[in-house]
Amino acid sequence: MKVACIQPKIHEDIDKCYSHVEELLKNLLNMFEDCEIVCLPERWVPFLDEISQNIQKERGDHYNFVKSLAEKYGINIISGAIWEKRHNQKKPFITCYYFNEKGKEIGRQDKIHLYSYEREIFQPGRELIIFHLKDIPFTILICFDMAFFETPRLSVENGAEILFSPTQIRVDGMDNWKIYLQARVLENRIPAAACNSLGNIFDRKFVGNSKILSFVNGYISPSKLKISEAPYGQDGFVFDNIDLKFPKKLRKIRLNEKIEKTEIKVKRIIS
Repeated sequence: MKVACIQPKIHEDIDKCYSHVEELLKNLLNMFEDCEIVCLPERWVPFLDEISQNIQKERGDHYNFVKSLAEKYGINIISGAIWEKRHNQKKPFITCYYFNEKGKEIGRQDKIHLYSYEREIFQPGRELIIFHLKDIPFTILICFDMAFFETPRLSVENGAEILFSPTQIRVDGMDNWKIYLQARVLENRIPAAACNSLGNIFDRKFVGNSKILSFVNGYISPSKLKISEAPYGQDGFVFDNIDLKFPKKLRKIRLNEKIEKTEIKVKRIIS
């Protein structure tokens, strides 16, 4: 699968954000015209002081912008996270849409694990969606969903062959983020494309450095990671042509080695 993460800088003006995303997409496709799917970061639009001003109506402006890009450039796009209010729902959702190369909405994934202040404002997702690009199943795990082993493992156990993760990791969380990503990829033997935000939101700095993690062919025990990265601290993108067949072989071995928690007894000794 030919995969890319686009890493635009967050501007204060929404129109600049839109034009910057489109500019990077054009540059990417000029360089890698056979790219099949593009992932945007969790946040690529400005953050306004009043929380309610950041929340879109369901399938609002941000949705329609990404949808139009997919259709205009004939490319599958993962939208990054959109804050949206839905009819008959008390709280809004943080959600990520998947559009095919014709600009058709295939589905959306709500953020399951809400982070920090998000728990007060948003409704958590309760479904993990298995999407498909042609015949390749994949899941979308929004940022904090990659920090827990359950969601990536559930993805793998239900046939996912690659994980996409739109993220918003500030500079002081980058070291932890790298560990989480590598751990999830290694423990499940599955490639992942993680697209991080870039820019400043109030006093928080986001430095991008988006990553595509896969495996070096032929290394089984131990396996060997291949990591491609977007720039650190500046806009850009990262592209890779991922071999999905070899990780599938690794994954079969790894899943056959696991022991179910119910089969392990826990014994407590008090001194």
